[in-house]
Amino acid sequence: MGLTFKGGAKRHFAITENIPEVASSYPYKEGYFGEPGTSSKVRVILSNDPAATGKDFYDKIAHGGIEQAMPNGKGFVTKMSDGTIISFRPTTKSDNNPGVDINIEKSADHGSLKQQKIHFEKG
Repeated sequence: MGLTFKGGAKRHFAITENIPEVASSYPYKEGYFGEPGTSSKVRVILSNDPAATGKDFYDKIAHGGIEQAMPNGKGFVTKMSDGTIISFRPTTKSDNNPGVDINIEKSADHGSLKQQKIHFEKG
């Protein structure tokens, strides 16, 4: 059993390869997805079905990454080829809604994408 990439991709993707598709499906402006939340790095995307929307967003942004289940069993972590780390939690501690954390601290090339946490809320 060899290494597999998220979404059935044939190779390891960089975050910059996924931004155009995600930005065509979700609000994206000046490196941030969604609308401002409780702080400059927290964003909100409203949806009729936050669980489905959060999962769809994560599947698109993390496509071609190497995914692992979190040790605590409460979500997934995906590493992209550029070093970006994307975390998905079906329910966050803060509001029990899905959340995606995009960590670019170790990214070699994240384009204009900014570090952010995105919460998916009913709206």
